[in-house]
Amino acid sequence: MIRRTLLALLTGLAVAGAASAQGSWPSRPIRVIVPYPPGGPVDSIARFLVPGLSKELGQPIVVDNRAGAAGLIGVAATVNAEPDGYTFGIGALGHFAVQPHVGKVPYKLEDVNYVTLMTQSPHVFIVNPAQGYPDLKSVIEAARKAPGKLNYGSPGSGSSTHLDGELLQQEAKIEIQHVPYKGGPAAVTAMVGGEVQLLSVEVSVGMSVQQKVRIAAVMADKRLPQLPKVPTMVELGYPNVVSSSMYGMIAPKNTPREITEKFRLAVIQALNAPEVKSRLNAQGQSVVTGTPEEFRKLMEAESAKWGSMIKARNIKVD
Repeated sequence: MIRRTLLALLTGLAVAGAASAQGSWPSRPIRVIVPYPPGGPVDSIARFLVPGLSKELGQPIVVDNRAGAAGLIGVAATVNAEPDGYTFGIGALGHFAVQPHVGKVPYKLEDVNYVTLMTQSPHVFIVNPAQGYPDLKSVIEAARKAPGKLNYGSPGSGSSTHLDGELLQQEAKIEIQHVPYKGGPAAVTAMVGGEVQLLSVEVSVGMSVQQKVRIAAVMADKRLPQLPKVPTMVELGYPNVVSSSMYGMIAPKNTPREITEKFRLAVIQALNAPEVKSRLNAQGQSVVTGTPEEFRKLMEAESAKWGSMIKARNIKVD
């Protein structure tokens, strides 16, 4: 009897302590893990968020860059961190819908604690007119005349932009040789230098190198305000060649829902600040938020889409 009473008392104290901790959250700085190096588009999203997020929550927000393995190291660090409400992280579509299909990932997908989708940015195909390819049509026509002779680059096998090239080959019924590089900057350098004839990149990257190459098509169903003269893949006759980068906030497994919900609402508030939306739009990012359930379902749908294509084309990591 005494033992049962003591156990009940200890359990009650533990529950009360947890409730008290959640009720006073946050009481110290919060860490946001970015799975890429400083200076890139994902790092920019985090740093655009910091002032508004800190204001909403009343605590400093610390950006922790954990780059490596195409972002897998940082995502694993978030998923496997202590679920105390003081660690969150940014994850990308590729981490949940692409990379698990082409290799092992250092976390379990069922352990990913989705908080909210944050931004979406269509991919674009870029070409180099100096090589004699002024638009996407010229690349496709050349590939049909000489299968396997042209090259398209990517930041690495299994990356989302690698799959864009595979998707184009599937839909246009062409054959182009894939050349993986060690990261996005190396792939862009290869395009500028004439090593590859086609490259898929995020809008922000494409806009940053427009003086050296040409954005040939947007992988979306509508033209972008930032690129009003650039046709979409739908306009060019390839309605299934639609692809974009999606970034969202995640939390460690078992982080209390009360805490993740408060954080989600603060993130949405910070993202929708006019100055933040303006800065994101300038680099081709659109603010797209929602519930954890919507985020999870979207990743599951994207996983089914890309998983099917990866299997059909027998894509493997080099």
